[in-house]
Amino acid sequence: MRHPTRLCAALAVAFGGLAAGQVQAQDQNSQQLERVVVTGSSIKRLESETALPVTTITRAQIEKTGATNVEDLLRRVSAATAAFSDTTQGAGYATSNANLRGLGANSTLVLLNGRRLANHPFGNIGGTVAVDLNSIPFAALERVEVLRDGASAVYGTDAVGGVINFITRKDYGGGNISLRAGNTEDNIGGKETGASLALGFGDISSDGFNLLVTGNVQKNTRLKAIEQKFYNRGVDEIPGSAPPTSGGAFPGRLVDFGISPGAYSNAGANFEACDPNFTTRVSRGPSPNGTERFICRFIYAATLDNLPDQDKADVFGRATWNLNKDAQMFAEVSFARSASIGRIAPTPIFWGATSLDPVKGDYAHPMMPVNSPFFPRALLKSLGWTDAQLAGDANGLTEIAMRAIPAGNRINDNTNTQARFVLGSTGVVAGWDYDTAFNYAKAKGDLEYRGYIHEGRFLTELAAGNINPFGSSGAGGDAAWARAAMTGPMRKSDSTTMEVDFKVSRELGAMAGGNMAVAMGVDFRREKAEDRPVNADYSAGKHIGGEGSVPATVASRNISAVFGELSMPFAKGVEAGLSARYDRYSDFGGTFNPRATIRWNPSKELLFRGAMGTGFRAPTLWDVNSPVSSTNTANSLVDPDCPAGFSGDPRCEIQFNVRNFSSPNLKPEKSRQASLGVVFEPNRHFTAAVDFWTITKRDLIGQIGGDALMSSPSLYQRFKSRVKRNAQGFILYIETPVENLGELKTSGIDIDLRGSIPLGDMGTLRPALNATHIAKWKRQSEKGGAFTDFEGTAGDGSGVQPVPTWQHTLSLDWALGSFNFTVENTFVKGWTESAGLVDANVGVNAPHKVKDTNRFNLAAGYTGFKGLNLRLGVKNVTDKEPPFTAVSSYGSHAAGYAGSFADPRGRYWYGTISYEFK
Repeated sequence: MRHPTRLCAALAVAFGGLAAGQVQAQDQNSQQLERVVVTGSSIKRLESETALPVTTITRAQIEKTGATNVEDLLRRVSAATAAFSDTTQGAGYATSNANLRGLGANSTLVLLNGRRLANHPFGNIGGTVAVDLNSIPFAALERVEVLRDGASAVYGTDAVGGVINFITRKDYGGGNISLRAGNTEDNIGGKETGASLALGFGDISSDGFNLLVTGNVQKNTRLKAIEQKFYNRGVDEIPGSAPPTSGGAFPGRLVDFGISPGAYSNAGANFEACDPNFTTRVSRGPSPNGTERFICRFIYAATLDNLPDQDKADVFGRATWNLNKDAQMFAEVSFARSASIGRIAPTPIFWGATSLDPVKGDYAHPMMPVNSPFFPRALLKSLGWTDAQLAGDANGLTEIAMRAIPAGNRINDNTNTQARFVLGSTGVVAGWDYDTAFNYAKAKGDLEYRGYIHEGRFLTELAAGNINPFGSSGAGGDAAWARAAMTGPMRKSDSTTMEVDFKVSRELGAMAGGNMAVAMGVDFRREKAEDRPVNADYSAGKHIGGEGSVPATVASRNISAVFGELSMPFAKGVEAGLSARYDRYSDFGGTFNPRATIRWNPSKELLFRGAMGTGFRAPTLWDVNSPVSSTNTANSLVDPDCPAGFSGDPRCEIQFNVRNFSSPNLKPEKSRQASLGVVFEPNRHFTAAVDFWTITKRDLIGQIGGDALMSSPSLYQRFKSRVKRNAQGFILYIETPVENLGELKTSGIDIDLRGSIPLGDMGTLRPALNATHIAKWKRQSEKGGAFTDFEGTAGDGSGVQPVPTWQHTLSLDWALGSFNFTVENTFVKGWTESAGLVDANVGVNAPHKVKDTNRFNLAAGYTGFKGLNLRLGVKNVTDKEPPFTAVSSYGSHAAGYAGSFADPRGRYWYGTISYEFK
């Protein structure tokens, strides 16, 4: 065991992101560093010896950020290009997923104490299946290690973009209780309250055991989008644009007459006026007598939540005890629960939002009787229509379009849990360090619906005249709405990971630069998914405006792996490393992935490092095993082969049906990645690290979606056989199989600058910068097709999220006696939204430049009372709104801003009180 040199201590800063004050304390006390396993390697070593770019966030740094969840914490890591989150926008399944390098949640491996967790159990063909970050026991964390390099040679699948390893406390004694609260300055929602407790008993070195128990609870309240109206800002920012609206509004409209009764003040008692907070009044030309016609369009974004109601809780326990002087046993038990209310706009009800009749090749038409008391006969006659024109079709019915406001928002009530048990042992046998464990993790997802509408039952009630599309339906109508509702439990699913691993490592013979070291091991894992709809109508997709059909998917597979690693310091200051892993999957075969690393210290002030390797991502169990499912295209699209004579037929410009197919013949995605970096430490007060990285993925697992196929002439010509038509020639559905597609190439530079500036009696200043520049991010949409450049753009509006070319977190920490002060700047460079995306969302066919996100946070702490730590902070000091975006999704239903990059809250105050006791 060697004592650390000043360079090693400084490299701990560069590689691990440790505060300069910690490094300085190590330097002054000449402490002996314990050999540990660092994320990305299987060899025990001094933490500062790694040749890989690892960013470490310590517990002290976590507390200074004011972060209350993992997602908020990872936003400060510039390599995390875009979060995939339903927990901050209140939609979907209330999950939060990491996304290093913008490669997708499936390409970022998430570990807890170096071992896998279970993926979230809800999946679909071609969709994301990854660990929900809400399952991490936040109060138990000691540090977070983010490996910014591929690591399939060590960990296997999913580690293409990098690895995030959440590491808990392991030998904690005493106790800590912490209370926290925060709220927006305007008190408009988004309030957070929470508490955590940590208790530790025993000391490994003196008592031979340690027991750690932590608990954490967190409650977040919703922030309604209408309180901020970010979605309205495009009117000023994009000339000629309008708020994002839908033709399905409430009060509804008469399709055959092109009017909304609610747009007229003289409509009558049964007809509500259009609410200006939720609708816009639009002219549709003259009526038969020359009077202007009006309809109301629905501002769907006004009914959403920018932040949801959410309750989180987690408990974690770890017991460690000495078997003898050379061996320890440990056991970990954890349970995390996250419950979230995701609200999206009330159900749209109009032709095109309903289901397609496979025989007629036509969507269901919502029809009401013209003899209903809710039919605005008097209004229509005053506009010039005659009784003969108001007779309806052969059945006395006329078509309407509306929004199910009386049923309320569509609500996804999600409860996600993860239970995990690990039993293992570490120690030394015959000179070999060993580490082995049994790991069992199970994630559960429960989905309950409220506010959704059963299509068949609703259309029956509407045609019977029981429902008023234009206002209150009365007691009878309320009962009809209740009969048409689709509520209750919809999906109860499990995902299980069971794993046994064993690895050994030791130093071998001496080389010119030190001792050679080797590690090797085996890994056996079983993955199982039981994704089960519990409502037959939900599974069949019989709700309007839902997910389409959701078939049950029950599948499993076995994975076995063998891996090894060799460290060779073959010259003074030079160390080479080789690692390799072979994985065998029961459902698609085997894959071999090597990696080589190099570390060179030409002087004590300078270090060069590099790595090169391959990686892979296995197909999900849904991609290989799921039955056929149905949905529709995201946008209304034009059929280029509309039957002759029907060019104006609405069946030729609608949201077409889509059928998703899994494929048992999928190959894994393969990757090649490399990094090259330099670390410079001219003195103990400053460290600079710069790393260039490049990643190429091939055989991308994905789909040529219906939107892409129908909007691209070249794709349409190549894959038009996937467009299935009826006898008349109208489109029935578009086949979108999951398949191995083309390549993705990305590269960039990471910058990590850290310093420590002694000020004598005025304390110490510690500046830090963590930044990433993306130089290239391009992808093929099909195998052999042309590459599309996405760097600095909004992506494609679906599979590719925005790719900002620069992100950074800049901080300045000042420690003065019992006081400490922190200033933090988070910055995301704006991007360009394409004309097509802008036109589809706000009606202007011109590109839009999204402005930069630039925010400042302040915090102050005081530790002058024994055992007590007080902290007060303010986020978004200047009260800046997030930049306006025309594209409304970015992984969520939030409109008017990019929820993946910006907190929607304005100036936000928070405080924490923490008490440490023995």
